Amino acid sequence: MSQEYIYEVCPKCSTANIQQLDKESWFCLDCDWDNLTEIATGNDELLTSLLHGDIHSRRIAAQSLINIGDVDRHLASPTDIDAMLKALDDEDSDVRYFVAVALGKLDARDCLKRLKQLAQDDGSALVREGAQTAIEQIESHVEKE
Repeated sequence: MSQEYIYEVCPKCSTANIQQLDKESWFCLDCDWDNLTEIATGNDELLTSLLHGDIHSRRIAAQSLINIGDVDRHLASPTDIDAMLKALDDEDSDVRYFVAVALGKLDARDCLKRLKQLAQDDGSALVREGAQTAIEQIESHVEKE
């Protein structure tokens, strides 16, 4: 019999930057980030999973997208933005959160209006937070130019 745990902080690093993915899965942006699986076959399979996979596949695909900017695991490119925008409408808040964060890392300026809408209106506090983080990242790049 498995026991369900509720974490307010990561049991590995003790930060509050943790999100429950399902009954038995947790993801910490601080210590699990470097352990995400590299998608070596390109983005087509990743984006297909993001848009059409089951809940677990969509979450894994969305998590993988946050590695944008990681030289060894650069996964998304500006040509992937359309699929990512569609994923912002996913029924799962974890998928929406990870995609919003990924759009910020990608500096997707064309998505600012949609991200601002999420930051204001999404039913999930986590998604609103992720969208706000993405907005701040994008706007900080704009200010530096």
